Amino acid sequence: MKWLKRIAVLLVLLLLIAGGVIFYLWRQVTALPEWYTAEQAGQAEPAAAAEATATATPDGPLVWKDAPGAAPGKHKELRNFHRRAAKKDPVVAKVIKASRASFNDGTLEMGVVADLRNLPHDNLRPADRELFEKLHNAFPSATDREIYIGVIDSSPVLQGGEIELGPQAELVIGNLQYGIDAAAGRMGMAPAALRKQWSSMAKNLGITAPSP
Repeated sequence: MKWLKRIAVLLVLLLLIAGGVIFYLWRQVTALPEWYTAEQAGQAEPAAAAEATATATPDGPLVWKDAPGAAPGKHKELRNFHRRAAKKDPVVAKVIKASRASFNDGTLEMGVVADLRNLPHDNLRPADRELFEKLHNAFPSATDREIYIGVIDSSPVLQGGEIELGPQAELVIGNLQYGIDAAAGRMGMAPAALRKQWSSMAKNLGITAPSP
């Protein structure tokens, strides 16, 4: 749960940092990925729709698959990887609505669609709770809807089945991208520590590195 709270707090910080362009920021931050909106509209490919509604085995392996229409081995996807953690933690099940990772031409992206209305604010640290109050005052609707939160990395380190974020990794909030080094500085953390948190999150969710 710590990683989930930290991601939510990071979203708050990014919103407050960029708060000068409210309308533009609002449109960018609240943008949801096309794969999610297609699923919600019932427009996903039949195989993808079946996979999205399938029941995951908590201890079963997560398997990267070729993306629909892609040449074998060129573009791989891992859909709804959060279900392993959701089976064990009801908070994860309430907050994370969908998840997807992709590995395409050496670039790794992984993220979740989260509904922060379901985050248990009472369990946040006082400083984190204060950030949420600031966010609510500045952007009242920002925590009243689903938001995409992820990371994209053009040079991830994939070894031993694990994922480590490289020097060019960026955080993704909706359509906004923000360098991890800069975000870590805003949070008072070392960049290596923030990268380690994301790698730990992937490991806790059962994500193994895709084969190059």
